[in-house]
Amino acid sequence: MIEDRLWLPVLAAGSLAADTPSAARVLGRDRVLWRTPDGGVAAAPDRCPHRGTALSLGAVRDGALVCPYHGWSFASDGRCLRIPAVPQAAPGARHGLPVLDAREHLGLVWVREGAPHEALALREPPAFALPERPGVRRLLCGPYDVATSSGRLMENFLDLAHFAFVHPGTLGDPAHAAIGDHQVETLPGFAGVIATGCEVWQPRSNLLADDGARVRYRYEVRSPFAALLAKCPEGWQDYEESIALFVLPVEPERSRAWFLIAMSAGGRSDAQIRAFQDAIFEEDRRILESQRPAALPLDPQAELSCAADRLSLAWRAWLRALGVGFGVLGDSPPEERAAR
Repeated sequence: MIEDRLWLPVLAAGSLAADTPSAARVLGRDRVLWRTPDGGVAAAPDRCPHRGTALSLGAVRDGALVCPYHGWSFASDGRCLRIPAVPQAAPGARHGLPVLDAREHLGLVWVREGAPHEALALREPPAFALPERPGVRRLLCGPYDVATSSGRLMENFLDLAHFAFVHPGTLGDPAHAAIGDHQVETLPGFAGVIATGCEVWQPRSNLLADDGARVRYRYEVRSPFAALLAKCPEGWQDYEESIALFVLPVEPERSRAWFLIAMSAGGRSDAQIRAFQDAIFEEDRRILESQRPAALPLDPQAELSCAADRLSLAWRAWLRALGVGFGVLGDSPPEERAAR
């Protein structure tokens, strides 16, 4: 499937210890990740080829992954280094592990299951330009585990119209629910989808504000699993805030997410910023986990839409063109469309 050829965020880089492997569920498969001798990252199926034990229950010694059952050890390139029960034997290629491409990027560990995608824009983990000037703090929030598809989770992040009803008092107000005209562009070569000129009125335009203002948003979608929004509140010319969302498709209808926030934090502590983000996401969670189907419909006729959904519709069309199949629903049969 096409998802095997794309980079997927798997866990926070800071959570991967030097001496202990970590388990992850990726696209419905069990994976193990560990630190290499030079501090890099390695990833492989979470199964010892000897007797099928979960390697994530083992240890990391001198950068080698050691199975907890019989002590077989594996290098970061998958080679079996040692079989303790027969120390005189030289392990061969068939004793090794099939490893995955893995790297650190933007505070997360990313993996790619298969060969690189042919589109140049998708061959590397998504790159986002986050503000880095003095006074701007960068903070990774999450993970958040959600009982929905990665597509639904991503689409919620791109949806301006829900602010007024899901986040009243902070990001929106039902009395100011109208979404004005804005521009959406699908870039060639699967480079993503961009939305500009998006404006909403917010009772609290940013974490430092005490009153409302109009806020301009700019969205960038760079992969099926990563998007960025940049906020510009009216009257806050020196304020900067960008939020990147990274989503791991765990199962077709189960996902894990992180937010990387770069913002003018003022005197706010990391704990305060995380608490605000946690509260916002919990409001989203109850909506996301109620949606049916949990898989994202890509058929334009499957759900009703309006003019405020233009970014969502472009996002779905982009997924469809890319051939994404994990956690989505494709075209409905003609008889189902006629019955609607």
